[in-house]
Amino acid sequence: MTPAAVTRMRREIGQIPATVERILAGADEVEAVASTIRRAAPRWVTIAARGTSDHAAVYAQYLIETQLGLPTGLAKPSVTTHYGATLDWRDGLLLAISQSGRSPDIVAVTEAARAGGAITIAITNEDGSPLAAAAGSVLRCHAGRELAVPATKTYVGELAVVVALVAALRPDTGLHAALAAVPDVLRGAEAATERWLEGPGAAAIDLLAGSDRALVVSRGFNLATTLELALKLKETCGLFAEAYSTADFAHGPVILAGADIPALAIRPDGPLGREVDDSVVTIERRGGRPIVIGGDEVRDRTDALAVPVPASEALSPLTLILPGQLIVEATARRRGVDPDAPVGLGKVTLTR
Repeated sequence: MTPAAVTRMRREIGQIPATVERILAGADEVEAVASTIRRAAPRWVTIAARGTSDHAAVYAQYLIETQLGLPTGLAKPSVTTHYGATLDWRDGLLLAISQSGRSPDIVAVTEAARAGGAITIAITNEDGSPLAAAAGSVLRCHAGRELAVPATKTYVGELAVVVALVAALRPDTGLHAALAAVPDVLRGAEAATERWLEGPGAAAIDLLAGSDRALVVSRGFNLATTLELALKLKETCGLFAEAYSTADFAHGPVILAGADIPALAIRPDGPLGREVDDSVVTIERRGGRPIVIGGDEVRDRTDALAVPVPASEALSPLTLILPGQLIVEATARRRGVDPDAPVGLGKVTLTR
């Protein structure tokens, strides 16, 4: 691709490593919020989010429950905005995640939670937003202005902020040291994906671009990756993409797999990856040609995209989404779609 042809989406994907570096540089900001949480000692967590940020919330659920042992659920904003229910927020922590910080329903839930006695934290790229004003504390994504409609660097920024906060709350987990290595891992993943796209990946892009449907599967921490990648295929490329946990995939949706249905498998290293392998085999038996994206354990597969990944599976969603974002951008261009401004979509969606 010539420099003149580089899309905004592609440039913003390239800015992801620097985004994570700025989050790491803001350790004092994160520690101040962590201190507030420690003093309050919440017994449970609720996360309010929409769209792409909802997928960051799914990741946060896994990370908070596995590392902090706090039961974590996703808020249903209409309970507050449409049904007018009064909830008992005492002893709770509300994380509100929104890139723009402008969605009225997420702001309303945050205001209600704060008034009801919860500790409220906003994770947003806009520290002057209504959400930032509504929350008791703010953690910034430090992504800079994002111009392309599909969120890329802000999504990874949200994930990195969640990791930084959990690492500050549990410094004995080694998460902070693992996060410090992520920017270089991301740069390696970007380079590896570019090489793949210029070589064996071209056939995969042709397959995706020539279809109107796709499946995306994974499990565990990377369930969030499948949900986000499926959304990006929908909104950026116009594909009817469906995301599944491999555990759920076996309970019926497997029947959707076939020779004419592209499938992306996000395959982390370790035990969860071996469970993803089972779904890959099933898809192949049904005539499909799955595109496997993973780390060291897929390097011997001639049909896989192997990229550097963090040592901890818990941080793998920060890097395994980047190859997916690059695949989506390439697929959109192959289909003749402008990935920066998909028809019918705007940068900010306001839900009530």
